[in-house]
Amino acid sequence: MRKLLAVSFVLLIAALKLQGQTYTISTSSNPTDGGTTSGDGTYNSGASATVTATPNSGYSFVNWTESGSPVSSSASYTFPVSANRTLVANFSQITYTISTSSSPTAGGSTSGGGTYNSGASATVTATPNSGYSFVNWTEGSTEVSSSASYTFTVSANRTLVANFSQITYTISTSSSPT
Repeated sequence: MRKLLAVSFVLLIAALKLQGQTYTISTSSNPTDGGTTSGDGTYNSGASATVTATPNSGYSFVNWTESGSPVSSSASYTFPVSANRTLVANFSQITYTISTSSSPTAGGSTSGGGTYNSGASATVTATPNSGYSFVNWTEGSTEVSSSASYTFTVSANRTLVANFSQITYTISTSSSPT
């Protein structure tokens, strides 16, 4: 009976020690300019913690990792606290595709299309072939620029068409003497 009482007392003390145990939850962002995190701090053992990742403009949330291993793909991650944890919110910069083409294709060439980070500056350039002149850049049926070199801030996928016009000449004839 005495041993049973001693074991019970030891278990009670251990349980009371665990009850008062606190743990530190730390959060950070990767890359740092990708977004912000919240929910880090000191928690009692057994408490529920929620950490939240908020992407900055031009970034999207990817996942939470701990020591390089993914632990959640949810921007708001809730878990029971049972140890110190160092969590990293991973963000990815949003990219967009800029496509360019010529109309008619024989009218000239274009450059500047490709993949760009959100918020980057892009310049597309139209170069007319011999016998053609540049008219404008259109997207769908909307004119977006009348300049052969068009610069804009990238915020979406875009399909731009450089429009060219064939140069025509008027030839007048006359006779002398009439």
